[in-house]
Amino acid sequence: MTAMTEARRLVMSSDYPAVPAAVGVTRRIAKRRLEVWGVPLPVIENISLVISELVTNAVQAKGVRTLTLTLAEDVPGSITVEVRDSSQQEPIRKTPSLTDLGGRGLGIVEALACHCGVRPEPEGKTVFAVIETQ
Repeated sequence: MTAMTEARRLVMSSDYPAVPAAVGVTRRIAKRRLEVWGVPLPVIENISLVISELVTNAVQAKGVRTLTLTLAEDVPGSITVEVRDSSQQEPIRKTPSLTDLGGRGLGIVEALACHCGVRPEPEGKTVFAVIETQ
């Protein structure tokens, strides 16, 4: 076990079916947990947007039946958002035109996070974003 894992304080970690409704459900549940934790409202809104984008990507990945959303404080002053799914395919950042309806999600995540990326897992991947709370 690493020092980071030992210091990790979980806000929440739950599994959800990889269906479109999971986007709103995960966002609402996370918002309530973050409010209880005393996270400032503007930060909660940013984290909610990141959750929406990462969960949407997991829902759209081929062959994914469930996803896991984890929110944790790995370092004081930040919340790590993690979405784990069974797909080995990493999300691809796109450069949409002004008229494209989608393709902006990872750009939004990168703009809101101080650090983000993908960790390959034995059975899938974890996409994460670290959001500063102070």
